Amino acid sequence: MFLPFHHRAQRWALLVAHRRAGKTVAALNDQISRALYFDTLVEPRFAYIAPFYSQAKRIAWSYLRRYAGAAASKVYESELTIKIRHNGALISLFGADNPDSFRGQYFDGVVLDEYGNMKPSIWSEVLLPTLLDRRGWATFIGTPNGPNHFRDLYHEALKSPERWFVDILPVSSTGLIPEEELDEMRRLMLPEEYEQEMECSFEASTRGAFYAAETKKATAEGRLGLFPADPTLPLHFVFDIGFRDDCAMGAFQERPDGVTLVEAHAENMRAAPYWIDRINQTCIQHNCSRGQVWLPHDAAAKTYATGISTIEQFVAAGIRPRPVPNLDKQDGISAARYIFQYMWFNEPLTDKFWLALKSYHRTWDEDKKAFTNGDVHDWSSHYADMFRYLALSARFPTARRNSSDIIILKEPTDLIVPVSHPFSLNDLWEAQRGRSDRIQ
Repeated sequence: MFLPFHHRAQRWALLVAHRRAGKTVAALNDQISRALYFDTLVEPRFAYIAPFYSQAKRIAWSYLRRYAGAAASKVYESELTIKIRHNGALISLFGADNPDSFRGQYFDGVVLDEYGNMKPSIWSEVLLPTLLDRRGWATFIGTPNGPNHFRDLYHEALKSPERWFVDILPVSSTGLIPEEELDEMRRLMLPEEYEQEMECSFEASTRGAFYAAETKKATAEGRLGLFPADPTLPLHFVFDIGFRDDCAMGAFQERPDGVTLVEAHAENMRAAPYWIDRINQTCIQHNCSRGQVWLPHDAAAKTYATGISTIEQFVAAGIRPRPVPNLDKQDGISAARYIFQYMWFNEPLTDKFWLALKSYHRTWDEDKKAFTNGDVHDWSSHYADMFRYLALSARFPTARRNSSDIIILKEPTDLIVPVSHPFSLNDLWEAQRGRSDRIQ
């Protein structure tokens, strides 16, 4: 089961495995083996890191002494370190709760166990620099525990198979736990808990996700895939603006069978001129004319730095944006759930957006056994707010076609596809306001 992991050639490794699969034992033995055969540089050092020092001692120390004891010349009990006899390699246990313990050290290889329970900075700011001058390797192991940096690293690693070894081991593929025990776990655990802990699902663990059912259905229906921009259609834009927080931009096209989100992007610390240029560059990239630009209602507020609003900066650049209807957030989420059936997503340029929709959630209160009313404001909420604004702005057909009904035309044609009259929620909003004006 772990042989592909032990035989890997990549410098970086990421191993996702279910509970009681033996990933800690596998990672420690891999580290011991690499320490035993290390002959590149003098005084090699290796580290096993758990989220807490006490956890490293409790979980890994007995394994390390058992499997490396025959090759050890010294065992430093107080420092949780062993020294390999023939080359002097040191293997030490650490806790991520004490980052200062790594300062001034170097390592030839590290294992980060349950990386999702550590602060992400422990890798990027502390451990990575300790590996650079000796070209050390790193292994990340764990079980999914929600939409966090371990999940993000997993999806990023999948994009670089030449640099990353990635393996995911759900219980349904390992067969390590008897079926009667799994049946008992299914009876005692919530479905999403079982999917997370035993089937290694990063998404199922997001309890309270607003769009869980919608994203699952869209994937099953084939509406997440390769759907590039159509050069014959205008490219529309919708924003959730922010400065210190992320600003999220969505580029979409209104088609006979629904609305395609062609591209989604988010950055922070970017002013309006950057996003104006981004609109123009995106249109050039997709060879499309610019359509309508939608901004949230707070884009009309003037900033202290410039004395002018975001809308005024867009107008000065030759873009006349329209304001997104100022609808209550919960109503907007309901609207987004409704229009999901009409949405198509161009996966190569919307992958982070897609993860954000799966992550966008409410908090579960275990004491009250209920979800909180509001959403959790994190990295995913900016993408989710942008999508909510899209739901209030884009024009959708009154009937949706199935993915199997789509005809891809390889040559220009005069074929006209009859569709029902499209509408937007903004149209309904304006119509309702018009009726109210006439009544008055």
